[in-house]
Amino acid sequence: MTKEKYQYQLLENPSDIAAFKEANDDIKWLCLDTEFIGEKRYNTLLCLIQVATENGIYVFDSLKCDAIQPLLDLIERADVVKITHAGENDYRLLHNLYGTRPKNIFDTQIAAGFIGYKYPVSFRYLLEEELKVRLSKSQTVTDWEQRPVKPKQMNYAIEDVIYLYELRDKMLNKLRKLGRDTWALEECSKMEKESFYYRDPNKEALTHNLMPNLPLKGRVFLLRLFEWRRGLAEQRNHSKEMVLPKKAIAPIVKTMGSGVNGLRNNRRISDRFVDRYGKKMEAMYNQDISEEERGLVEGVQYERSLPPKQDLKLEMLYSFINYRCLEQRVAPSLAFSRTIFKQMKADFDHADESLENGWRRTVLGDDLIHCLKHRKHLAVDMAEGKMSLKVTE
Repeated sequence: MTKEKYQYQLLENPSDIAAFKEANDDIKWLCLDTEFIGEKRYNTLLCLIQVATENGIYVFDSLKCDAIQPLLDLIERADVVKITHAGENDYRLLHNLYGTRPKNIFDTQIAAGFIGYKYPVSFRYLLEEELKVRLSKSQTVTDWEQRPVKPKQMNYAIEDVIYLYELRDKMLNKLRKLGRDTWALEECSKMEKESFYYRDPNKEALTHNLMPNLPLKGRVFLLRLFEWRRGLAEQRNHSKEMVLPKKAIAPIVKTMGSGVNGLRNNRRISDRFVDRYGKKMEAMYNQDISEEERGLVEGVQYERSLPPKQDLKLEMLYSFINYRCLEQRVAPSLAFSRTIFKQMKADFDHADESLENGWRRTVLGDDLIHCLKHRKHLAVDMAEGKMSLKVTE
């Protein structure tokens, strides 16, 4: 039988958490990770919170006691450094459950993107490269809801925090030597802002690849179908896939103009779904379109089909940007993501504020920023064995 390898304190009740608060009120740093279950649920279930401080290792059993305000207070304190790896999901979960927003973050996955690693990089790989520590990932997929937590599970959970402080110190030294510590902290600070946690409830529908090809009534129905799916999933606390598989959405939308009979005659739509929701779908389809719905579906910018030469020039610009990042050992996907690039291709008036100042402008340089701003007027200059992009306005 596997034994637990690490000494830690398991916090399962308010008195345990009160003792944690008393022992850690004056700490300077805190390493954080969580274990949760999101599969087959609408609301993610937080199962464990692992914490390491200068005073020890702590595991909060949030299924037995979710009164964790002392920990949330530390996460929100600006005088305590919060050290995470890929902490975005952890902070989003804590924000959704408790409304908390972190301050003073150092995320090792983000920091790695400024010292030559790709982004995102796995915690396991980063530890092997920086600290020569090899972790077992045998519990990557496990039942964190079961109690008591098995020793193998606990060892796995604890290993996600016990090396973070040492890893942060080593990476911070490298960043300082490169003069990039402020860059990493600037990027980490995005997770401190309220806007970081906002999610457009209609994004899934508005970005669906079927949306540009539908008439107005079909677009609005697609919007309503996603909203219905999300609402029923939330009501039942089931995953959205359990309510309606995503692969079934296109057949329903394409067939809905023929009513319930059309749904029933489509072999890709189950009889069970038609029996339960056919009339509901028909009513949703025929409902009058509101001005709000009209504004939503008509205001979406879709990726345009550009002339081949223009598309190629933009792709060349994207390649130049990636090359500039690689030259400076900054992860290209961290500096200028493909998602942002697609938005700028779809809308020549779209401007991304993150490129206007801060570390991204320093990395890309004024020449590439100028080309991005005036991307509609790019030209390729080929002469004497040289090739370059330039703005022709």
